Amino acid sequence: MATITAFDAQPAFLSVTWDDGVESTYPWIWLRDHAHDEATLHPVTQQRNLHTASVDPNIAAASVDVEHGDVRIAWNSEPEPSLLPVDFLEKFRAPVPTSVRVPVQPVLWDAESIVPTPSTPYDDIMGSDEGLTDWLTKVAQYGFALATGTPVTREATEALVRRVAYVRESIFGGFWEFTADLSKADTAYTNIELLAHTDGTYSHDAPGLQLLHCLYFEGTGGDSTMADGFRVAAELKKSAPQHYETLSRVMIPGQYVGDGSHLMSARPVLRHDHNGDLVQVSFNNADRAPFLLPHDEMIAFYDAIRAFDLLANDRRLQWRHVLEPGEAMLFDNWHALHGRAAYTGVRKLCGAYLNHEDFESRLRMAS
Repeated sequence: MATITAFDAQPAFLSVTWDDGVESTYPWIWLRDHAHDEATLHPVTQQRNLHTASVDPNIAAASVDVEHGDVRIAWNSEPEPSLLPVDFLEKFRAPVPTSVRVPVQPVLWDAESIVPTPSTPYDDIMGSDEGLTDWLTKVAQYGFALATGTPVTREATEALVRRVAYVRESIFGGFWEFTADLSKADTAYTNIELLAHTDGTYSHDAPGLQLLHCLYFEGTGGDSTMADGFRVAAELKKSAPQHYETLSRVMIPGQYVGDGSHLMSARPVLRHDHNGDLVQVSFNNADRAPFLLPHDEMIAFYDAIRAFDLLANDRRLQWRHVLEPGEAMLFDNWHALHGRAAYTGVRKLCGAYLNHEDFESRLRMAS
């Protein structure tokens, strides 16, 4: 941990020099807003108790001291001093754009480099926090991972889901079982081929993660496919940056029509955060709703979406595997594109959706 070697109380801010030479500037109003006394910050919930708008905008320090790992500030317009831990100030030594990303770096992969398949034993996941963290970290890195040795029951699979977070309700219900019976207005409830896609392009907040577990399969075909959406995007950006720009800009509508519902939403295929980092791939050719742009823009869109779709379904960039009973697969619906080859016979799956923020929370708590 860095330590403070010098500080200087200026009229508008506190200047701090750290032992490695870094110099920081903290406005007085910011220091008052982030004080760690109980009247300012609730000790249990970590919510701000302070009514920030009522603080004097011209607040300044009457005196500043560093003692026992805290910066103690006596104010010119308030009776009680404020304490701020030095290690808290160290986290904000330099002004940077806000980032809420989890502390796991994605690993871009293709069919050759994804061997062996990312996986963690079910017993490890259910039996220890270390096992759970290992599984979720692999999902964050590669976009998917198997839980091997999962008991082939609905109950065990649901327990696995709830080990991560609570189940998200959707048009398909909460925790579900399904087969090729068209009980829902979705081609997932058939045995035809499903090309690479993400779910929920018709939802304002697309499901963050999905777990699938094959409980029973007697037939042929049915390979599950996964593609690293971030790798696909990186290849597109390198080979055709104009297509990458188009798919980062054009708002594409998705829709779900059936079961007494007509759901619609719109977002670009490649969604970036305020720092310009790619945070979500959202692509489903089957669920794309009709829309019309001016001629040149429409043609540019079709050129871009064609290039992306061909890459996403290029076997060079796909993991392909027939999921066996006992292999529960958790995948990040914002990171990976999934699909399924056509099959014959009877196939029964169960699974659920999870929210992305709950997955991220688990990883932050583990770090």
